[in-house]
Amino acid sequence: MNTPSPRRAAVIGASMAGLLAARILAERFDDVVLLERDDLPDGAAPRKGTPQAVQPHGLLARGRQVLDDLFPGFSDALIAHGALAGDAGSEVALDANGQRLARVTLGVRALAASRLAIEAEVRRRVRALPNVRMMTAVDVLAPVHEDGRVVGLRWQPRDAAGVAEPQPQTLATALVVDCSGRGSRTPGWLRDWGYEAPPEERVRIGLAYTSAYFRRLSGQPPLACVIGAATARLPRPSILIAQEPDAEGRERWVAGVGGYAGDHVPVSREAMAERARQIGSPEIAALAERGEMIGEPMRYAFAHSQRRHYERLRRFPTGYLVMGDALASFNPIYGQGMTVAACEALVLRAALAAGTHGLSWRFFTAAAKVVDAPWRIAVGGDLALPVVQGPRALPVRVVNAYMARVHRVAVHDVVVASAFVKVVHMLARPETLFAPRLLWRVWRGGDRAGSAATTSAAA
Repeated sequence: MNTPSPRRAAVIGASMAGLLAARILAERFDDVVLLERDDLPDGAAPRKGTPQAVQPHGLLARGRQVLDDLFPGFSDALIAHGALAGDAGSEVALDANGQRLARVTLGVRALAASRLAIEAEVRRRVRALPNVRMMTAVDVLAPVHEDGRVVGLRWQPRDAAGVAEPQPQTLATALVVDCSGRGSRTPGWLRDWGYEAPPEERVRIGLAYTSAYFRRLSGQPPLACVIGAATARLPRPSILIAQEPDAEGRERWVAGVGGYAGDHVPVSREAMAERARQIGSPEIAALAERGEMIGEPMRYAFAHSQRRHYERLRRFPTGYLVMGDALASFNPIYGQGMTVAACEALVLRAALAAGTHGLSWRFFTAAAKVVDAPWRIAVGGDLALPVVQGPRALPVRVVNAYMARVHRVAVHDVVVASAFVKVVHMLARPETLFAPRLLWRVWRGGDRAGSAATTSAAA
């Protein structure tokens, strides 16, 4: 193997994490090569490697902030294509146990748009970078490891029929970032190279949800998004999000209703309507009963959340990193994936700014702190559901009991609701819900004077 190019970095996978990694690497390297097994569409279209992309997705307010920082004008570009922009508090409704939390004006903009549109705009911006190349329809065979360092990638192109060409090729690199998702082969590669694989956490949830697109008419309903949380009393999540118009110019909703551990909704609009009535979601029930459906209902299943703790490894090869779902993959009902990937991109930028010496230790340590909060939210929320199997230590039980009270109080207390919504959107860390002033309000049941109104709340 030749000496690695000090000016070239490579990214495995054109996922959101992969695209964002390429955006950051382009600041430091003359040549950034992104290798993807799929052919990538020019616009907002599905592809084989991300079948979940057509399902309901949310971009949290913190994710939108980061994407606007990395790609100036990002939000405006999506709005120009029909995405809805609105206040993250007042135009997003959160339901828990059949009750709607008080809506508050946060003064923070959120976007309602499809995952396909969001990813297409990010992909367009990354493609436009002069020092980024996208190599599609290729199979990454393995990184090249020599003397404790990754110095390149072995890859194999496929012909127009999808058949791998016989002769693998090698790309010399100074840095490789694995963004290949939940199925990342890095743990196996590490073992092949004589390292330990990272410790892994899994929480089996057996989630499945049925979703469908519906035509969106003016003022029906007058919200950009309605989120139904899964709780111990009602472990049946739901989601309704406005979408940009489709190729035929039809404004749309995407709605989804789900359940855990076999409590799954049959794939039909009638079943969606029945579940929506059962959980007290009038908006989804009305659409499923009387709305104009676009396409057919869809099913998506998610067996488990998983997290790989690379920050705990004592040895790790130089010139190699792991990012995105290959680090941690969350229960999708919390809508955290794209925002976590965006925050990890900022961590990558900061780690690279300090040089290449100790890069993996700096990145994995900082990325673990980014992942910690959404992981606690997702896993803690799942373990609050009796149908989810897993250990529930005393601290977990105490926090879940407190969060159940937060949900109840936030129905009529705008201060508690505001604090909770900020945590949901990753604008504040979960610890802020335990600040003394919040603890007191939650304990005494909140100030009912703000009942049911859409009100501005102090930060």
